[in-house]
Amino acid sequence: MIISHQHKLVILSPWKTASQTIRVRLQDIDQSPYPKSFHFNPHLNRVVHQHLILSDFMCLPEASLGYRIAVFVRNPYDRVFSGFQQVMRDTQMQPRQKFPAEWIHQLVTQQIADNFEDMCMAAYDLNRWFAKLPAHKILDSGRNTNLFLHPCHYWTHRLDLQAVDFIGKVENFEEDFQRLCETFDLTPVSNQSVNQTHIQNLPASQNDYRYAALFHKDNIAKINAIFQRDFDLFDYVTM
Repeated sequence: MIISHQHKLVILSPWKTASQTIRVRLQDIDQSPYPKSFHFNPHLNRVVHQHLILSDFMCLPEASLGYRIAVFVRNPYDRVFSGFQQVMRDTQMQPRQKFPAEWIHQLVTQQIADNFEDMCMAAYDLNRWFAKLPAHKILDSGRNTNLFLHPCHYWTHRLDLQAVDFIGKVENFEEDFQRLCETFDLTPVSNQSVNQTHIQNLPASQNDYRYAALFHKDNIAKINAIFQRDFDLFDYVTM
């Protein structure tokens, strides 16, 4: 999450929607008092991360300032695949991070272990992993601070009403990032892109979905069902 008092702007950061790239490019305007890594938030009374959903943000004191809110979203197929890749990376990287308290370290370690167990049960296979992943691990936003694979509308809508002022799409990232900067008079410090996944020899897909062709038919149907509102609200086409 980025908070700019100068621009009276908040940029919320759904998981796997180029949030690190946005943060690097706009680091000069970020005045958020909240850590980007795991920490205990006294306004929410729980451990959170930089990927706070809209309902959580509305419980923070900054929500009363009346700032405009911007969010980038991404099609569910690519988010699920990118989330799968991130879970594998987290099992190696996150245990070595520094934490503000030992009990937070223990909580995060246990969550990583839970995610790692799911990955092992699936033999590190994308389709086995998602086929076994229960819907409640995706739809319940308070269950696991290490798995933020919630529908993107958790960051943009309250019930069926859009509650943010700007929505960009990762599929049109450079064009929409430029639109973001023009809309809110922002000057990026670089054009750097970070934390990108590059997969060679991908099968052809449609609708600018990079990874949809990697999923089996049953998992396509499962993604369509779990993320139905994202498809509807953001005009993504189901396969």
